[in-house]
Amino acid sequence: MERTLGFGENETIAAMLAASKRPSRTVAVRNSFVQGGTKGSPAPGPIAAMVKAHDRQGLDLFLLHRLMASAEPWDAGKDAGVWSRALGLAESDQLMHAERVSRIFRRLDESYHLVTRDKARRNGKVTSLCEDGEGKPYTSPTKHYFRVPFEYWEEEWHRKLSMPGKVVLLIALTQKPGFVIPSTQVKSWYGISDDTWANGIGELMRAQLLTGNRGKERNWMKGRAFNYDIEYSLVSRIDTRSRPGFQGRRKPATP
Repeated sequence: MERTLGFGENETIAAMLAASKRPSRTVAVRNSFVQGGTKGSPAPGPIAAMVKAHDRQGLDLFLLHRLMASAEPWDAGKDAGVWSRALGLAESDQLMHAERVSRIFRRLDESYHLVTRDKARRNGKVTSLCEDGEGKPYTSPTKHYFRVPFEYWEEEWHRKLSMPGKVVLLIALTQKPGFVIPSTQVKSWYGISDDTWANGIGELMRAQLLTGNRGKERNWMKGRAFNYDIEYSLVSRIDTRSRPGFQGRRKPATP
């Protein structure tokens, strides 16, 4: 569900995108955030816990922090008011609801183990941890990662998409065009329900961010001698895998 635009939200996010100084106009995130385990035995990543907790703000703040923590030592010390405006919490200069930001960062730290907080430092220094949620120090990924495009924020999809839409978008960013993910495997691979998957797919297709085509594969053990699946692809402006310089080899979920 699209939420109301907050006070100074677009202006703050535009300033953050510029301040991040990312020439690729993308934010790299390890695939393990959405799917851990191994190729033969995939398992849900930390995003599954966010979905279970309906923690849309946790996901939003995690991605914003990854945007801003663009160089070693991978921290982003910003006043709580900045994060509050970027999250759409602020109503005016006087009514910022900045106190909510510390609670969200606390969840990212203590519940999901995606950041660590220096509570003694003024302006709330927060440092990235590895995206697999195991509390390991962060390093810049060189393989098995996806990239969130600046268009995600510039076109306001962070505000327009519901939690299912965001989760399916991030999963899709780990996949090549024409990917197939059987609905029977969604729960074990990503830790989300069939309804979350279906709602997210439908939302992205209505938003014209995702296309679906019915593909078929020869199978002589089927009555019509074919397996039929829906093959999904992100639209080109969102599909960061096709952009120059991408090195994040996919860690496949599919057999």
